[in-house]
Amino acid sequence: MLEAIDIVKSYRAGVQAAPVLRGVNLRIEEGEFVAVTGRSGSGKSTMLNVLSTLTEPDSGQVLFQGADLAAMREQERDRLRNNAFAMIFQAHHLMPYLSVLENVLLPGANGFRGISAQQRQRAVSCLERVGLEHKQNSLPSELSGGEQQRVAIARGLASGPRMLFADEPTGSLDMTTGDAIMQLLRELNGEGLTIVMVTHNPDYAALAGRCVQMREGRVLPDGIPA
Repeated sequence: MLEAIDIVKSYRAGVQAAPVLRGVNLRIEEGEFVAVTGRSGSGKSTMLNVLSTLTEPDSGQVLFQGADLAAMREQERDRLRNNAFAMIFQAHHLMPYLSVLENVLLPGANGFRGISAQQRQRAVSCLERVGLEHKQNSLPSELSGGEQQRVAIARGLASGPRMLFADEPTGSLDMTTGDAIMQLLRELNGEGLTIVMVTHNPDYAALAGRCVQMREGRVLPDGIPA
């Protein structure tokens, strides 16, 4: 479904280039739940950003269903991000002055056409899926951290994505709330959603169908400790 081929990425600090990804190769099959682990600075989040098109690699290819993302027009990549891909982060990135329902609706809002009845129903259904339909008129400040993360997941689901990229989705949560978020992700994967998740938590990584380890900007072969 998604394949990274020889991905290289560096960031510049002044005149110096700091390599982050040093030839990453990874294949994600449809319906997989893949956990990406490794020490801080190993390139996990950068790889996730490249796979999800948030960051362009310096070289290499990312293929989605065989199509080279770099060869797509920017409008095509925008549609891919809006429809096929969803991203959730450790920080929830909710708009504080919008209600829960409005936050879920925001990515699909069109300034000219507004929100359709179908979009609104889809958003409410996504909130029901994460158990927060009764909070749809609340502001983010009125929610717990776990509830805010559930809103972020509902927002990601609102477009009906085929892949969910999750960057430390439980990193700022207590263990009980983190366990509940992981249970929700496993349920979504069981329903067919492909998930790629970065995590430092070995217990949560073990709940995924496959664990990929990174070290110094490379994906390690199976069986080699990070």
